[in-house]
Amino acid sequence: MRLYIRRREEQKIKGINSWTLIYGRRKTGKTTLVKNNLKIDFYALIADSNNAIGMDDRIMKIDDAMKEVKSTLSRGGVAVIDEFQRLPEIYWSVISNWKREGILVLVASSYGIVNTVFDRNSPLLGLFLPVEVGIMSYEDVLIQVKDPVLSVLYRDPWIIPFIANYEDFVGKIRELSLASKGLVGEIFKEEERQMTDIYYKTLLLLGEGIWKTSEIAGIVQPKGGEGTISSMVNKLVKMGLVQKIPTLSKENFYKIHSPPLSLTMYAEAKYAISETDVQFRELPVGREVQFSIGELLSKYFGGTLHYSPREDIDVVIVKKKKPIWAFEVKMGEITKGEAKEAVKRMSRVAEKVGLVSLKERPEDYGDLSIGPKELIEIADEVFRRGSDI
Repeated sequence: MRLYIRRREEQKIKGINSWTLIYGRRKTGKTTLVKNNLKIDFYALIADSNNAIGMDDRIMKIDDAMKEVKSTLSRGGVAVIDEFQRLPEIYWSVISNWKREGILVLVASSYGIVNTVFDRNSPLLGLFLPVEVGIMSYEDVLIQVKDPVLSVLYRDPWIIPFIANYEDFVGKIRELSLASKGLVGEIFKEEERQMTDIYYKTLLLLGEGIWKTSEIAGIVQPKGGEGTISSMVNKLVKMGLVQKIPTLSKENFYKIHSPPLSLTMYAEAKYAISETDVQFRELPVGREVQFSIGELLSKYFGGTLHYSPREDIDVVIVKKKKPIWAFEVKMGEITKGEAKEAVKRMSRVAEKVGLVSLKERPEDYGDLSIGPKELIEIADEVFRRGSDI
C-alpha cells in the first residue's frame, strides 16, 4: 500500500470556499490532495481536447462533462476539472458566462497556466483564486517518516511507491532515471514547450552540480551564449523544475528543485546510467540534504535561505539583509577539528553559527548543535506553526 504523507496544503484545500485554481508541476500530488480533502460532487479529468474521464472511470465527451459541471454548480455543489490546461480555451468563455454558484475547482499541471488564466485578456480573470502545490515541505515529511535522508527523497511524491529507503533508491537508480526523463518530458509537454537538447543538457549539468549560467553556457555552447542559458534557466524556474537560491555574493545558485530528479540527473550526467549497467554506491545526496535542512532552518528562524559557495558555507539564513545564522551540515559525524574549522569560517559571515549532523548531535563548539532528534523536534515546531493538523 502506498504511504500517504499528510501535508499542510490539506488545510488550504479543506478551506476552499470560492472558485479556485490549483496549479503546480506534474506529479506533486495535486489530484490526491483534492480527492482526499474536498467533498466532490462531480469530477472530470480532461484526457484530451475531446474527452473527459469521471471519478467512476466513465469516459464522456467534454461537452457532456461541462454540462454536468454547470449543473453541479447550479445546485450549489463542488465540481472539479482536473488537468484543466488541456481544456480547449473556447470553454473558458463558456465558464465565464456561468453564474458564480457552487464551488468550481480547476487543477492544472502547469505553471504557465497561471499567467494565461490571470492575463488581462483572459475571460477567467477575476473569477478564481490561485493555490500553488509544489513538492512537499521537508518538515511535513520528516515528522512522519522520521528518517532525515529518506524524507528528503520523499519530498517529491512520485518517488514514494518505488523506494523504502535511500539504499533502495541507489539500487533502482537506472530505472528511476528512465522514469525521471519521462516525467521531465511530461512537464515540458504540459507547459507547451519542447524539451530541446539544450534544455536537457542544462538540466543534466545542474544535476551534476554546475550552477553558474556562464559555466553551463561554456559547456553547451548555445547560440546567444550565456544570455540564452540564463533565459532557459529562468524558464525552468518558472516551470517548477529548478530552484533559485540567492548567495551572499549577489549571484543566484541554481539547482534542480526535486531531490530525486536532481540525483537521477546527476547519475545520468556522470554515468549515462539509463544506457549502461554501471554499478556505483554513492550519489551526492548530501547536497540535497543540505538544502532541505536549509529550507527548514530558514523557516524556523524566520529568515531567507542563502548559500555561500565562495565562503564554503552550507546554509546561511538572512534576515533584513543581515546574515543571522550559518550552519555546517554533515551526513556523518563532525569531528572536533572539522567543527572548530567550520565555526571559525562561519563566524566571519554570520552572527551565530551552528552544526548539524545526521549521525549524532555534535559537540557544542558553536551556538547550536543539531542531531537527528533535534532536527525532528525543529521540524515538528515548524509544522505546528504552519498547520493545525
